[in-house]
Amino acid sequence: MFSIMRSSILSMVTAAALLAPLGIGTAAAQTVAISTLPPGAINNVQAAAIAKAVQEHSNLQMRLLTFSSPAAIIGAVQYKQAEFAYTSNEEAGDAFAGINQHQGKPMKDLRVAFTVFPFRVGIIVRNNSDIKTVADMKGKRVGSGWTSFKQGIALWNGLLANAGLSLKDTTPVPTTDLLRAADDFKAGKSDAFMFAIGGPKVAEIHASIDGGVRFLNMENSPQANARMQAVRREYHVAAVKPAPNFPGVIGPTNLMEYYIVLLTHKDTPEALVYTVVKTAYGNKPALVAGHPSFRAFTQAGMAARQDRLQYHPAALKFFKEVGIATGK
Repeated sequence: MFSIMRSSILSMVTAAALLAPLGIGTAAAQTVAISTLPPGAINNVQAAAIAKAVQEHSNLQMRLLTFSSPAAIIGAVQYKQAEFAYTSNEEAGDAFAGINQHQGKPMKDLRVAFTVFPFRVGIIVRNNSDIKTVADMKGKRVGSGWTSFKQGIALWNGLLANAGLSLKDTTPVPTTDLLRAADDFKAGKSDAFMFAIGGPKVAEIHASIDGGVRFLNMENSPQANARMQAVRREYHVAAVKPAPNFPGVIGPTNLMEYYIVLLTHKDTPEALVYTVVKTAYGNKPALVAGHPSFRAFTQAGMAARQDRLQYHPAALKFFKEVGIATGK
């Protein structure tokens, strides 16, 4: 299994990364890797922003490894194929616990280097669609199967639970991953797709469809949040305001929120983790220059409470030195 995973990883690494050792378990860490989603996903450009800031403001070189599957992104760290992974706390929490798609395969070596910021996703429809609320999604055509992106099942069920629905209440359109599902929507094969605000793919589809696209406004009530958290405890509703880099957000809109974390392995050298955390802490302008979503990044938020995950000792050391209170 691990040899197959390694082959998959190496086939997706840039030529520059192939020429340099990853350096896990060694004192040298000139070139390190961060695993993330492929181009088109906002995670990719955000991970690239971190890599660029690290390269410009430390002695490290950081390269991206891309995968369609969050399980592979996280597994790259667990199995020491990459030093860092840019992913969500809800998927990482399941992986650490060994539940749902990770059933029986807990990734107990995962640690958090730092919490990046809140991450918002939502259901997207054509702006001229008669789908106005999440409840209107009953019977509509949406992506199903998610053979290469099992997180898609939890995300859709969390979004639909806002109105007391699940994927079982929709008409299935078999898909493989996040980008394929978005392309199916663009081609008219589905009535809605789900994506993060600010994603390059959302901008592409918004510009290509007559009238553009629109995020559905979600109910923000204790009952709605409880239904979403029954799917994954990290899910909750948060308000978003329109912005030039948020196509599809046509007014104040409630979306589903969780957090993005930078994961590492418990055995990643403390000096390496410390350097990356310190570099991010001191260089918000460089991160924002990489992508405007980093305006939501805060120094205090780097140590946000993660109920199902643990911070790396080097991260805790740095947080203590700069006086950031850690949630856990």
